[in-house]
Amino acid sequence: MNKTVSLTIIAFCTLATSVLYGQIKQVNLDTLVGRLGETFIKDKQAVGLSIGVYKNGTNYFYNFGTTEKGKILPPTQNTVYEIGSITKAFVSLILANAVIEKKVKLDDDIRNYLDGTYPNLEYNKEPITLLQLSNTTSGIPNWLPEFTKEITNASHDSTCYVIEKVYGGYTEKDFLKALHNVVLDTVPGCKNMHSNGAALLLTYILEKVYKTSVENLVSKYVLRPNQMTNTSFLTSKSSSKLLAKGYNSAGNEMPYFATSLMKGAGGLNSSTSDLIKFIKLQLDSTKKVINLSHQKTFNAGWCDIGLTWLMYKHENGNRQFWADGGTYGFGTYIIFYTEINSGVVVLTNESDPSTSDRISDIADSIFNFVSKK
Repeated sequence: MNKTVSLTIIAFCTLATSVLYGQIKQVNLDTLVGRLGETFIKDKQAVGLSIGVYKNGTNYFYNFGTTEKGKILPPTQNTVYEIGSITKAFVSLILANAVIEKKVKLDDDIRNYLDGTYPNLEYNKEPITLLQLSNTTSGIPNWLPEFTKEITNASHDSTCYVIEKVYGGYTEKDFLKALHNVVLDTVPGCKNMHSNGAALLLTYILEKVYKTSVENLVSKYVLRPNQMTNTSFLTSKSSSKLLAKGYNSAGNEMPYFATSLMKGAGGLNSSTSDLIKFIKLQLDSTKKVINLSHQKTFNAGWCDIGLTWLMYKHENGNRQFWADGGTYGFGTYIIFYTEINSGVVVLTNESDPSTSDRISDIADSIFNFVSKK
């Protein structure tokens, strides 16, 4: 009896210590993120900021500023931001599913899925593969059709509006016509380069393979299974009431990245609550599709590349996977660490040349904290 009581007391004391440690840890995380967020939001160009942290089964959400300049409208974990090129990670996940389902192979020549002939989509008899569309080594230009004089001659403040006007009139037919004019300057798979054009082509191929739209594919394979209810393409009405307004460094409201042609390259919108769910999915090593997405496919020197994800292994053995995204008025950074089961997402509704570095610095500071706990 006394032994049982003794064990109970020990167990109670252990639980109390654990709870107290958890409270202290939470206070420290709150203090750190509060300092980082307040410092960020003090910049004259800043508008709003949302941060999500996931650590060993627990979610933490922090919000600063406003969703609309000049109004007191604080963001929440459900506030929707444009996530730009992080859309490519969703599309590449569909590619991984297609491989697992044996609908395609990563080393397939992309011309197997295109109507007509494209002798230009090879170099020294080496064709572009599906993998290279995903890991940014295809050699396809960033924009297809390439920028017109109307865009290149536009003033800095009006460029985004001209891009939306010009590309808003383009269709998939225009894109595929422009694809005939691509000229590769090296063997595909030899060098990496950011390419919206490659992401769009991968999107069209997957739509053809599955005989349905990318909206349906993202919903079926990512959103519904993971209950990501705040993520959608802008053409959907589901996120319109929660969507923040985006701004440039001068404080001018920017147009949304709404061009239908570009949806597979950067058309998704999401929230910190949903992107934390996306991080949890990426941390699930029991899923074949995730393991395939995280396989090293290219060495860029300073990092490796998987299916969209950039990867780096720290000296302490922790591997980080990350991606960023930017549109005319938004910046996004998502990063996770498989060995310590954690991740961070940072969203802001202001975009300037320094936005990506500033929000990645926030995520790295949070990682340095949680990795030591």
